[in-house]
Amino acid sequence: MVRITTILAAVVVLALATACGSGSDDSGSASDSGPGGTVTLRYAMWDEVQKPPIEKSLAEFTRRHPNIKVTIELNNWNDYWSKLQTQIAGRTGPDVFWNHVAYFPQFSQQGVLTDIGPRIEADKIDMSIYDPKLVEGWQVGEKTYGLPKDWDTIALVYSTAALKEAGLTPADLEDLTWNPDDGGTFVEVLRKLTVDENGRHPGEAGFDEKKIKRYGIALQAPTGQQDWWNFALQNGCRLQDHPWGRWTIDQPSCVQAIQFVQDLRLKYHVAVPAAVTNPPNGPSLDQVVGRGDAATAMDGSWMLRAYNTALPDGGFGVADLPAGPVGKGSVYNGLSEAIYAGTEHPEEAWELVKWLTSPDSQKIVAEAGSVWPGIPSLNDVFVQAWQAKGVDVTGFKKAAEGTTMGYPLTPSSATYNVKALDIFNQVWLGRMSAQDAATKINKESNDAIK
Repeated sequence: MVRITTILAAVVVLALATACGSGSDDSGSASDSGPGGTVTLRYAMWDEVQKPPIEKSLAEFTRRHPNIKVTIELNNWNDYWSKLQTQIAGRTGPDVFWNHVAYFPQFSQQGVLTDIGPRIEADKIDMSIYDPKLVEGWQVGEKTYGLPKDWDTIALVYSTAALKEAGLTPADLEDLTWNPDDGGTFVEVLRKLTVDENGRHPGEAGFDEKKIKRYGIALQAPTGQQDWWNFALQNGCRLQDHPWGRWTIDQPSCVQAIQFVQDLRLKYHVAVPAAVTNPPNGPSLDQVVGRGDAATAMDGSWMLRAYNTALPDGGFGVADLPAGPVGKGSVYNGLSEAIYAGTEHPEEAWELVKWLTSPDSQKIVAEAGSVWPGIPSLNDVFVQAWQAKGVDVTGFKKAAEGTTMGYPLTPSSATYNVKALDIFNQVWLGRMSAQDAATKINKESNDAIK
């Protein structure tokens, strides 16, 4: 599960790991060899929801490779990265671990990851089974530093009860449009879903913006992945001049997207105030929608289980995002299975990565409905798992199959993520203009590239 929260990449810590190589001459993991030549690999992950199906997959892997045992190291999102960076600095990283695109630039530059390109070629791995956009996200030049584990995208998650109360149906959330001038049909629907304590809606006489009972939408995205990046793509904005290049978020099409998110809160009064949802201390969006404070939320597919807990028994659904001035679009990325460059067991680690990214293994995980598989031909397996729960999740699938934008690949991601959290919060609170914020973040992030 991909969760974009505040990412404070410890570049100094990573720098200590630059001496790590792909062999075991001067570094290595804490894996060991047991009786009869059995090798124990350490496998790091952060999502407890995925642990049961992954354990099922690993049981099959061990049956096929009786000489390899796998120990799972599970830590929550925040602890995962701090622990991983500490382990890497001490040259005791796990043999195989989940990697995230926000950390990939630093890891790939610091020599933390194993280039598996030669092994892919030697074993004649059929790379056509993966989405090319996911594969490209883990490549730097001629080197490949991971294989696709899963994918995530953004959609509009809604409360079925809130829609019914507003006299709307899921069909009313399809084919919506927005524009930077009047908000379009998207804002019209959000106004119908927003209601104050006296039953009035935004735009109606007597509507009290200070006493709103339920908002139309909840937003929360420290970096922009779950909100303005999507509007930016739909408005013709490019966050970078090219992958690994310079930031370009100060261009008008990007600033308009940032302004639109502020307008949803402060002009149209259809979005939960940032003072409520601002990270890192604000409630998660599934909690906001689950307790009835908002009817919808722009959120990632990794949050499906959370919404199922907050709104059980088919209490929620998923619609595609609205279209902007240049059309529909969503942020789209995923995790990879990566091999630590200092592993003492590179052959066995590669066997594990091959298995985890194989159709057989990913089908096991998809059948559990825990994460969208990195192999597109298995997407319907995931859809069917959720249909059995009474939830249609195809809104995420539509987004993934349409126009998409990957998570920005940049050596300044650590700087951007810190600046974005602080500065954009000021925009959402109305304390800074969209243009000033974009200019400031753009400059400081590009300065970090130098």
